Amino acid sequence: MILVELYILSLKEKRIIKKYTFNKTGINVILGVAKKDSNGVGKTAMIDAIRMLLGEALPNDFKEKEELSKRDIMLALKVELEGEFKYLGRQLLDMENGYFSNDISMDIQEWEKYSIDMYREKIQRYIFHNMMKENVPSFQAVREYIIRDEKQGFNDIGLPKRRAIQVSKCLNFLSMLPLDYEEKINKLKKEQADLESEIGVIKTIAKDITKLRNDKIKIETDISRMKSMLDLIDVNEKIDYDENKYTDAKKKLKDIEVQIFKNDFSMKQYEQSIINLEQKNKKMQELVNLKEYYAQLLKYFPDDLVENYEQMENFFGFMLENRGKYFKERIEELKKEAEYLQVQKKEIQDVIATCTQIFQNTQIVEDIHNINEQLNEEYMKLADVKMKIEKFNEINELTKLSNEKGKEILEKTLEFETDYNNYSVNVNNIEKHFKNLVQVAYEEDGILNYIYENDVKKRSNTGRIKIVCQIADENSHGRLYMKINMFDLALFLNRVDCDAGCTILVHDGSYCKPNPVAKANIINYVDGYLKNVGRGQYFITINKSEIDRDDLNIFRKKKMIVAEFDREHGDEHRFFGCKY
Repeated sequence: MILVELYILSLKEKRIIKKYTFNKTGINVILGVAKKDSNGVGKTAMIDAIRMLLGEALPNDFKEKEELSKRDIMLALKVELEGEFKYLGRQLLDMENGYFSNDISMDIQEWEKYSIDMYREKIQRYIFHNMMKENVPSFQAVREYIIRDEKQGFNDIGLPKRRAIQVSKCLNFLSMLPLDYEEKINKLKKEQADLESEIGVIKTIAKDITKLRNDKIKIETDISRMKSMLDLIDVNEKIDYDENKYTDAKKKLKDIEVQIFKNDFSMKQYEQSIINLEQKNKKMQELVNLKEYYAQLLKYFPDDLVENYEQMENFFGFMLENRGKYFKERIEELKKEAEYLQVQKKEIQDVIATCTQIFQNTQIVEDIHNINEQLNEEYMKLADVKMKIEKFNEINELTKLSNEKGKEILEKTLEFETDYNNYSVNVNNIEKHFKNLVQVAYEEDGILNYIYENDVKKRSNTGRIKIVCQIADENSHGRLYMKINMFDLALFLNRVDCDAGCTILVHDGSYCKPNPVAKANIINYVDGYLKNVGRGQYFITINKSEIDRDDLNIFRKKKMIVAEFDREHGDEHRFFGCKY
């Protein structure tokens, strides 16, 4: 992806406020030209705008700025993708989305809107190009090394407050080297560490295996002794207890209680029947007392009515005499049967009482209970000892697995080392670029070495591709900054050589402190190299006061300068064209 033009649009005013055109190949110098102080004129603001358009969050310097908000500022970046042009857009009032378009438009509705995550994914594919593959670091992580800023990017070749393994992965990616050696070996190391940790825990639990085995024998002996004590307690002889007898008696008692209940129920029914007959007979007697009344009426009624009256009188008399007698006899029979059942019930209850005398003998129960409690405690001790012995017996198997894992780590380390050696041409090219850059800048030798870590010790970063980067007198800020510039450039030029992705490099503020001659030499060298190869863009910010006049004239002659900012022309020459 090539950065072609940067636009500042006012959606409110429907106009282009500023347009900056970049060199498609070579150096792009963003220059501060104030006579006294070029800080705050917009150099970093332009870099921040590029960062934002490449997916970073809204810079703090752009937030809640009234002048920018009332104009509804939108930033747009024209880029070239394999011969075609596309516009990337970010609206300062919209932190949640990014926009794409085939043309510049002042109507936000004509831009394709993407969530910020989707926007970043598309940007990553554009920039990484043919470096896209599985397990690559995100552009969010790599961007800090492609677009370095003076605030925290120039303390070392790796960024501060980052996990070392992540720093290594990002630098490996930008060096076009394998990314996951260390991660894969760390996974095996963790598995081995887990095994060894388990072995350590077991050894802690089972400190003295000889003592444990002796304890097992002693506990088993105690358990056997206590079981014998329980077996010697003759319960039948002492308390006449018979479990089968007790169970049978309980069953019989239940049957008898059911029979008693049935008898009681039947007697109540018979007694109620007698009461009902007596009540009906009484009512019939009341009718008989009315016989004279009926006799006065009979002459007016048919003969069958008289006959019916007589039948009723006979029937109720018969029922009271015969059925009542039957019910009373049955009640007497049931009473006798109930007496017999109660006797049986009493006998069975006596049997049960005799059988359960054990529960009334407190001393015997307590003795048995105490022995059982001790027995349970011994069983628990035995289970604990057996568990520890079993765990101890696992140590050999776990040690075997740990050794096998160690062997696997060694094999993987050697396998990755062999694979890493296949990248020697790539590594040599990066190291050669660094040496050339140091010669150009200082006419000295510099050291940039890539070293594969093949030490398999636990604390070693096995599989990491370590980078040693040194120049003379790098403790001074100027030379340290220049070392990091040259390191980034060595990786960048290698990617350019390979026509890979990430052929953009931005250094903001890194040329403020180095020696003017050294930085001019580097800038001219890199510009010539990129133009000769025909690809690659290097963006730098620098102040006019930090470069010799002759060198500045050369920059102008070679058309390296793409933007000049100052605050001495009514804010018109600031990045946004206004003070905000």
